[in-house]
This record gives sequence, structure tokens and C-alpha cells, in this order.
Amino acid sequence: MLFLDRCDGKRIKGLNPFQKIIPYVMTTRNGAAVYFSEDIDIEPAMHLVKRLNEEEQTTKYTLFSVVLTAIVRVLEEKPHLNRFVMGKHVYQRNYMSTSFIVKKALTEDARETDAKVYYKAGETLSSVADKVQKAIAAAQSEELSPDEKEMYFLSAIPGGYRAATALFRLLERFNLAPASMIRSDPLYTSVYVANLASLNLPAPYHHLYEWGNASVFVVMGKIERRAVNRKDGTVQQRRFMNFKITLDERISEGLYFARAIDLFRRYMANPTVLCTPALAQKEGVPEAVQEPLPIVAASS
Repeated sequence: MLFLDRCDGKRIKGLNPFQKIIPYVMTTRNGAAVYFSEDIDIEPAMHLVKRLNEEEQTTKYTLFSVVLTAIVRVLEEKPHLNRFVMGKHVYQRNYMSTSFIVKKALTEDARETDAKVYYKAGETLSSVADKVQKAIAAAQSEELSPDEKEMYFLSAIPGGYRAATALFRLLERFNLAPASMIRSDPLYTSVYVANLASLNLPAPYHHLYEWGNASVFVVMGKIERRAVNRKDGTVQQRRFMNFKITLDERISEGLYFARAIDLFRRYMANPTVLCTPALAQKEGVPEAVQEPLPIVAASS
């Protein structure tokens, strides 16, 4: 390794011997993958999206943008999740981003492409929704992205894919990979998100990609209604979503992951706190959703 630091991250110093040896024992992301399944109450988020879309006309709010905002907020508060392993060393990423697949149209034959969105500290639901909306619009346009142009170019050259990936991996080995290519590549990202709820499909456990350096993969499953007992003894219908989360355990440890997922759950239960920057919140995220909510009573 020619350089200690990379264009997308800084090598972490001061790790204990156990943390240092783990990448040598578990040499691949999928060999170090741990899996979580979380059923999240999305009723508060759905009501917030409905209210904001009724109040505002310029920004389109969706459940997807709420989820991404909650993820970005967790990355701010739990920076270990924004680490990655490369060349047996652990790095702290120097940016926050999410990547996701966008279909050009909702048909089986429509081409898929990737979108990658960058964030800064202090993002709010409004700013994230704007960025996501623009990224999806750009991905669905007829114009090819830089990555798509590169792939079409390489596909026209015999052995192009093999030669290009081999050269890139060699540069990666010495921390010399071009910053411009890393910046546009969707697999060099903090969190990759797959929104299968948009296709009404259940969430599967997903592998981590060996290409790139994404250490976290989140899958959003289809929305389901469940009868829930409330504190006052009534039963009400609430919407839930199953999230499947895959993590590279080499970047941190189990308790840290569990608390990060719990923080995500609390943001989803109290999404209104996402409307203001994290630095502006004097109090933390509440432990549970604030009742009452305008939810529909279950039929007997």
C-alpha cells in the first residue's frame, strides 16, 4: 500500500489488536456480514408525508425520503457505520452518501440505473427529499450517466471489462484509484438502499458487494397492516415495514450496531424531528412515538 489514506477516507489509527486482526481473519465483506431484520412502525412517517405534501407544492415527500433522512441522521450520530475496510485496513469515509437503483420505467423491460446522493452534516427531510427527487429525475432521463457511458464503451472492446476491472483493483491496492471514478461509482457509498416496497415485494437478506466499499446494505420490504394494542386498551390498524439490514462487522461491534438500529427505529417513530437539523435539537429523539395519532381503528 503506497499511501495510508485514500481519496474517499482516512485510515483509522489506534484500533486495538483484536480490531486490527479481524480483517485478516475475515478477508471479504460477505465473509464478515451480519444480518438484522427489523419490523418498523411507519404510521407516523406516512402521516407526516401526507401532511407535508398537502402543505407544500415544490418538494415531493415520500416514505423513501423519510427513510433516507433517518439513515443520514444515524450516520451523523453513529460514524462507525460510515467506515469501510480496504486492503486489510479500516478507514473512516470522508463523506456521507446513499445509493439506490432507479428503473427508467415500471416495466420488466425498462433499463435499470443507479443513483448516488451526497449529503452534508445538518441535512433535513426537506433537503434530502429535494436531492432524492433530483437524483431520480436525472436517473430516469434518456441521457446516459458517466458510469453507463463507461460500461457501453468497455463492452465494445474485447476483454474491456476484464482489463478495466483488473487495472482499477491494482490502483485500489495502492490507494491510487481515481477520485473521479470513486465519486461516481454507486458502490463506493455509505449505505446502499433497495426499495422493494415500491414493487410490493418482501425484503430479502442481501449480500454486500465485494466491488466498491459499501459496508451497509438496507432493503425496504412491502408495507403490511397489523392490529396493534394501544395503552388505552383499544386495537388499531398500523402500517409496518420490514427492513433487512446487512453490515460488515469489521467496521465496529455488535452493541454499536444494535444501538444504531434502535436509533433508526426511534427516528422512524418520531419523523418530525427530521424536519430540523440535528444540531438544532436540544433534546434527543424520543424513545417512542408520541400519541395520539390519526390512525384507523381495527374492525371487529
